[in-house]
Amino acid sequence: MGINSPKTWVNYVQALGDLLILNLVLALAFTIQQDWNYFLASTELYLGALVFLTILSFILFNFYGLYNTINKDWTDILTAVVVSVMFLGLAIIVISYAIPNYIFPRRVLFTFVMIYVPVIVLWRWSLLMLERRVTPAKKVIIVAEAHEIDGLVSKLNGHDSLMGVITDSPQSESPHKVLGTFEEVEELFYIHRPQVILITGNVPEDVKSRVAMSSLKYGCIIYVVPNLYEIMIAQSKLDQFKDTPVFQIRLTRNPGKEYVKRAIDCVVAVIGLIVTLPITLLTTVAIKVTSPGPVFYVQERVGRKNKCFMLYKFRTMVNNAEDKTGPVLSSKGDSRITKVGKLLRLTRIDELPQLINVLKGDMSIVGPRPERPCFVEKFDKEVPGYAYRHVMHAGLTGLAQIAGKYSTSPQDKLRYDLLYAKGSSPLFDLQIMLQTVKVMIHKDKAS
Repeated sequence: MGINSPKTWVNYVQALGDLLILNLVLALAFTIQQDWNYFLASTELYLGALVFLTILSFILFNFYGLYNTINKDWTDILTAVVVSVMFLGLAIIVISYAIPNYIFPRRVLFTFVMIYVPVIVLWRWSLLMLERRVTPAKKVIIVAEAHEIDGLVSKLNGHDSLMGVITDSPQSESPHKVLGTFEEVEELFYIHRPQVILITGNVPEDVKSRVAMSSLKYGCIIYVVPNLYEIMIAQSKLDQFKDTPVFQIRLTRNPGKEYVKRAIDCVVAVIGLIVTLPITLLTTVAIKVTSPGPVFYVQERVGRKNKCFMLYKFRTMVNNAEDKTGPVLSSKGDSRITKVGKLLRLTRIDELPQLINVLKGDMSIVGPRPERPCFVEKFDKEVPGYAYRHVMHAGLTGLAQIAGKYSTSPQDKLRYDLLYAKGSSPLFDLQIMLQTVKVMIHKDKAS
């Protein structure tokens, strides 16, 4: 994961290089295919389209996080590049049909994509290596209770230099260097002068206050893993009670937004079912031919207000997979998953039948992923505040799916679900839907 960096000179080099490569490769594609006659016949249209594509490529690259890459895995960057280029190609096709007398020759488009993808990938990889080589590692101190330290350290990467940890117990058996206890935070920050402080929500409030004051004094950045209360006050409206500043927290759902969300769900579900019909037919045949048993897998899940519903999926495991194991979460290398099932899970095609659940009103397009009753009961006991995720409809995709991974803990997934509930809006839903395209081709993202 790593700690994010502020904008640097590398970001400007990235943007300039990306835009230059786009324009040069497009010109090269025209030259190779000797199709300059198309360009010369409608020079103004092509120049206008070029400006549009240049701006669109910048927006796409920025949206998919390609201008903050130093702490990202190369697979994340590669996936973002592929998805951005895919949308760029779609934009070219749309322009070709939308503007009269403007036809982007298919051979030019094909040549452009074939050259642009390897060139932009090589450019981005080279720049990432350069950025990691010339950018100094950030000095990090973790402030957390002893049992939380290992989980946080595992999220740092090679570009984060861990100076040590400040914890609640001086006798902590942590394998990491213990700098001191909560009572000593001011003195420890003065001695070590960290650039970044990572602090968890379970740390006492008085310690958080002293950490915040120290960060103001020494100019370091604080990253807080939020607890339930801190999520509730996030993005809250600043108000006044007489002459006292207060935060206004509204936890009630907006009926107007609910109707808009439901309308969008129905439209997207209908379009999705129509567009994916060929995929559905091919999947049905593949499952029937390769594995005995039904095509669909129907399972009870918990939705809004703790109401249970039957969720539909394409079957990806052998028939009656839980007869011997009972209800267990699937894991990597699960022998119960069929060969076709592996492909369906990898591409998320197994989730397509849930569009029917959306039309029925059991689910929404965007929301927390629904769990089985037995797991909900388990997480309710183990994860404080887990029940709050059921104030909204379960979703096909969600903030936890685009930001998390398969290995993301139930606690962190809950944080994402509650943050989504707090900031839910049609625009936010659209952003999550577009980010989901990247998740669909990234095997390590959350399920």
